[in-house]
Amino acid sequence: MRNVLVIGAGGVGSATAHKCAQHNDELGDICIASRTVAKCERIVESVRARDNLRTSEGKLSAAGLDAKDTQAVAELIERSNTSIVLNAGSPHCNLAVIEACLRTGAHYLDTAIYEKEGDFNMPVPWYANYEWKYRDRFAASGVTGILGIGFDPGAVNAFCAYVKKHLIDDIDSIDIMDVNAGDHGQFFATNFDPEVNLREILEDVVYWENGEWARVPCHSKSRTYDFPVVGAQKVYSMGHDELHSLAVNIPAKRIEFWMGFSDSYINVFNVLNRLGLLSGEPVDVEGVPVVPLKLLKAVLPDPASLAPGYTGKVCIGCLVKGRSAGKNRELFIYSSCDHAECYADVGAQAISYTTAVPLVSAALLIARNEWNVGKLVNVEELDPDPFMAIMPELGIDWKVREA
Repeated sequence: MRNVLVIGAGGVGSATAHKCAQHNDELGDICIASRTVAKCERIVESVRARDNLRTSEGKLSAAGLDAKDTQAVAELIERSNTSIVLNAGSPHCNLAVIEACLRTGAHYLDTAIYEKEGDFNMPVPWYANYEWKYRDRFAASGVTGILGIGFDPGAVNAFCAYVKKHLIDDIDSIDIMDVNAGDHGQFFATNFDPEVNLREILEDVVYWENGEWARVPCHSKSRTYDFPVVGAQKVYSMGHDELHSLAVNIPAKRIEFWMGFSDSYINVFNVLNRLGLLSGEPVDVEGVPVVPLKLLKAVLPDPASLAPGYTGKVCIGCLVKGRSAGKNRELFIYSSCDHAECYADVGAQAISYTTAVPLVSAALLIARNEWNVGKLVNVEELDPDPFMAIMPELGIDWKVREA
């Protein structure tokens, strides 16, 4: 039996806890930890209210935790007898949690690349700045670490590995495309931590082309693509985590990430930016230093609060072009989720759900020793077949559409 520690009590942390509970016969006792213990306690109550514990014999507990404090994380891992840590908290905490896992021997999973507060337009590839420096220590300790195992990054990396293994021998291009065609009813909101989300969008766009990194300003490249399920959508090129490992591990002439934004979202974003409200630098407000982006985060809707009224669907996938057996081939491998259906399952909107399901799928594969590789890896370095088989069992199916 393996016990798990879920770090983070936002939308993703909550959905992750519910999915772990639905599989606690394999994952064991579940501890949910965050700086605000009351949020964790509400998640525990929600799991019980929805009767999501597969076996009532498993323990479900809440704990207060400063996830930037390595010693505190290590002590909680030991106190809860944790074997697998699912880091669904702020990416600012990643390195402290990694250190705690290496000290205790607990396996480590996260959903987003580490961000040091104040970092902006970091050197590429991003993973080389921090995470990949831990590779030797993971291998020496025999601890498994899986980086970026949400949906994008995460499931899309597995999609690319699956295409490379089974469908296209010689890949020319990979376009990862993410569209949320849902409606949350708010004038303006982000689907996860506004501080992380808005800075991510504001950064320069970097993508891989012809053996090197290209760079353009944000929202300067767009295209329209006719998606399955959600139809024709306008998407914008963005820098994104998965590009920075895929470019190293999957041979392709071009790898680029695209995300859908409505005209309204772009307009509000641009106004906020021009007013300086997306800045991470403090400004003096009547003698009090205030970080504009933190203020904006405080007044925007909590992403987890969007879930009850969210309607519509998301579609996320990879458009891959290349050759198989010498013949040109083009396909779109994708998943789609409905916000209302995700809420009915675990009380979360689809953005949180699509991050949590791959994360818990990977935890189960570690527990089953199918992905317990005893080293630090990105998802595309693993055999995609077990993941492609288990993710539908947890609630997210996938399909391949040939061009």
